[in-house]
Amino acid sequence: MKKLLLWLVMVVVMLAVLLGGAGYAMYAMTGDDKLPTQHPTLGDTELEPIGYDWSVPVLGNVLNRTFEQPSTLTVQKLGEMTEAAPELVLPDWAQRTTLTLKDSTGSVVVQGDAAAFAMYAYPKNGSYELTLTAYRNTADPGDATGWYRYCASYTMNIQPKAVLSSERVSQGGVAALVITGILDGSEPTVETDLGDVWFRPVTGGYMGYIPVTYNTEGGPHTLTVTCGSLTQELTLNVMQSEAKTVDVAAEADIPGAATEYKNAIWPLYTQGSSEKLWQGNFASPVPSAILADYGARLRTDGTITGRATGINYNAAAGTAVTAPQAGTVVYAGTLALTGGTVVIDHGCGVKSYLFGLDAVKVQRGQSLARGEELGTTSEEHTLIWELRIGSKSVDPAAALTGSSGLLYRETM
Repeated sequence: MKKLLLWLVMVVVMLAVLLGGAGYAMYAMTGDDKLPTQHPTLGDTELEPIGYDWSVPVLGNVLNRTFEQPSTLTVQKLGEMTEAAPELVLPDWAQRTTLTLKDSTGSVVVQGDAAAFAMYAYPKNGSYELTLTAYRNTADPGDATGWYRYCASYTMNIQPKAVLSSERVSQGGVAALVITGILDGSEPTVETDLGDVWFRPVTGGYMGYIPVTYNTEGGPHTLTVTCGSLTQELTLNVMQSEAKTVDVAAEADIPGAATEYKNAIWPLYTQGSSEKLWQGNFASPVPSAILADYGARLRTDGTITGRATGINYNAAAGTAVTAPQAGTVVYAGTLALTGGTVVIDHGCGVKSYLFGLDAVKVQRGQSLARGEELGTTSEEHTLIWELRIGSKSVDPAAALTGSSGLLYRETM
């Protein structure tokens, strides 16, 4: 019996030695190559860790090996940043972050995480210091958990500049004008023969929309942009578009109709919200065929009587008319010249003018979503959809397809 017990003890001891040896070997073989190797980038530069604390599984959840380095006072120097908001890109393993950003006086200007840093708008040029800790708290079996810490300094040297969404625009098109690097709160102005430009605030500056009507002279047009210390000249080249000729019925001459229209509609050209209310492509107000495209020559009894300032639709009476985009109704009523009329303010000077309705089902001041019903078409009038920036008409078709400058960098 004693021999059996002695033998069992020896077996247990041997197993313990073997398991201990195997565990020690596995522990020794577990190296820092198990730590994440990708690091965040700020601008174009990868950040270098100044400290870390990681736990790497050796035997499941039973045994872990720790790799740590106390954080040092090293500050990585990144040099100058010339973008309005240098982008902080996190590696895939980073599940959580804490972040502090200080300005040249040592004052904390951001206290939070990477998302808070992304929302920060720099009020002035100068030096900044960022401290970032990136964590992985949960992981797949065998993956390390822990954190890296980073510290970097950089100098913001943002210079104001203006750029166009495109240097070439066809008649009827829209060019977006983006002004960045404005840190002193100045508001921009533009001198141009193309029309008034409405601006909206965007990250680090402003964006405005330049209308190019169907009758704008082809060739180069100069824009002089002024904003704070910025005075810059840009050139927008206008390309001529071919226009079809469409036969239309003569309009009835109603005494006082033109004056009524002018008094009701023209004041809207200079009014409206500075906030951008649209998002994404515009939608056709009716599913009907097009009678005349934007800019088409309108001919009555063999004589050219004008040009189409919008899209004319061949819509059957009683067809539902819907909002081309989100916005606010700034006019809803009936005019002798245009019948049932609805004007929707989409913000930034952009408005939809819908003429030729029968029953109008919306009211002034009403907020609309894209596709919401405005009323129905009539027997008496042709349904017309005009899209204007200020007083200048532009081609709605480009807004339908997403090729309009109104859709340029919408997320700014």
